[in-house]
Amino acid sequence: MEFAEELDLKGKGPRDPLLLPEDGDGDVVDHLKTRDGDLKTRRRKPFLTRRVRWQVAIFCCLFLAYFSIILCRVGTEVSLAAMTDDKELEFTKFDAGTVLAYGNGAYIVGKLLSGAIADTFGGRKVMISALTAVVFFTSLFANVYTKLFFIAIFMVNKICMSSGWPALTKLVCIWFDEEHYGKVFSGMSIASRSGGLASTFVLGGLLSAGLHWRIILFVAATVAFSMMIMSACILRESPGDLGLQTSIKKPKDDFKGGNGHPLEKAKLNEALLYFARSPAFWCLGTANLFMTGCMEMQSILPLYFKDSLHLSPGHATLVASSFQAGAVASLMIGGIVYDHIGPRARFLFITSLLGVSTGCLIVLWTVPDITIPLAGVVVFVLGATISTPYYIPVCVFSMSFGGEKYCSTLSSILDVFGYCASIAMDGIMGAMSWHDLFTAQVVSCVMALLFLGIFMCTKAAR
Repeated sequence: MEFAEELDLKGKGPRDPLLLPEDGDGDVVDHLKTRDGDLKTRRRKPFLTRRVRWQVAIFCCLFLAYFSIILCRVGTEVSLAAMTDDKELEFTKFDAGTVLAYGNGAYIVGKLLSGAIADTFGGRKVMISALTAVVFFTSLFANVYTKLFFIAIFMVNKICMSSGWPALTKLVCIWFDEEHYGKVFSGMSIASRSGGLASTFVLGGLLSAGLHWRIILFVAATVAFSMMIMSACILRESPGDLGLQTSIKKPKDDFKGGNGHPLEKAKLNEALLYFARSPAFWCLGTANLFMTGCMEMQSILPLYFKDSLHLSPGHATLVASSFQAGAVASLMIGGIVYDHIGPRARFLFITSLLGVSTGCLIVLWTVPDITIPLAGVVVFVLGATISTPYYIPVCVFSMSFGGEKYCSTLSSILDVFGYCASIAMDGIMGAMSWHDLFTAQVVSCVMALLFLGIFMCTKAAR
């Protein structure tokens, strides 16, 4: 009899507590044997559910995938300087400027197209396709010798690179709950900021060590290829593909269909008209235009510190790099704060940060003989206070206002606002005195503060 009971117990489960596979999407079942010999079950929540584990995997995969795209972009841009010294090529500084100009135009075209493409075919397919194309054209760029081919390949590569962020936006919108958008995109923005900084230092260091620019491009393409393989293995279009619960969105009560999203059944032209009729869209687009103009200041800070502080190019770059450090530090906590405060507190949070950014620009504007320690502190604070307003509201608005169906399209359109300002600012910075340039920067920051403050008061921003 006792032998039969023991066999029965072995069929039901072991004597000691056992952590069995998950039941459904989260609960873990413990089987415990009591003193009377009966088996009892106890359900408890695991530390990380299967859905959360997949969200972490998706986040890390997207982070590294976009980082590798930035690496290839920086690699092609850094190589232009080395190409002018390559005796095998008849490549001048004018040719390098021509390649960059055509690339910038192609990047805008890519932004306009890639959002709608990601919304049509899905973020996973577009991200993997973008990585594949970037690997191919970056490698091809390292194997040509004619200026015309350099321009053509650079343009096509820029178009492919431009689709990375819309694809990322699409996947984040589908995979993550709306209440976590801020912190998730803080992490993704860190990939953008740190990716550019790290890529410049690493690839620039390899060039300084004597590696040929073509080998630098192959290194970047190899990293992107490994990220493409990883993305193909890990990325999934939606939690539903794995039988997981779909992401939770805030109810929208601004259309007749109930509490869904007003663009759930809309066509692309209807969605574009919906965006164009929204005051919040135009306020945020205008604010993004002015903020991007301010963000472009970081590209000329090394030259400014070289002239004003009489530093060597290397030391001037180190002082200016405190902008990037401040941006990364801010994004680590900015998204978490943004997600956990209400609409009124968000308004005060974002406008206060931009107010401090304006103050930093005023210091650089009015103190021409600034000391090196003060310059480093001011630039660090500038990077920290402008990065969160620049990244978080635009990303969150794109996903909440555009919805899962058109979030990539909206994100791309808002990016075009900013990129046009970037091209305009790059064109005028070299022709202005430092005093006039900082005057324009202060005015731009004040206008960004005004329009972003108006946006934060709209219903769509809540």
